[in-house]
Amino acid sequence: MSNEKYFDILRAPLVTEKTAQAGEYNQYAFKVAKSASKPEIKSAVEKIFEVRVTNIQTVNTKGKTRG
Repeated sequence: MSNEKYFDILRAPLVTEKTAQAGEYNQYAFKVAKSASKPEIKSAVEKIFEVRVTNIQTVNTKGKTRG
């Protein structure tokens, strides 16, 4: 897989107060492509950041509506 494909999978880091606290435990959050599978996310993180990933957790959330 090319580096460009990895960056298509990992869209952006998710930076909130909650994810900043999780960072203390070496846990990180990213916005990822909706079509990405857990193995694809794992390989993208391992290739881009040159780390070993032990666990992947995903959450699908709906966007906020403006009223």
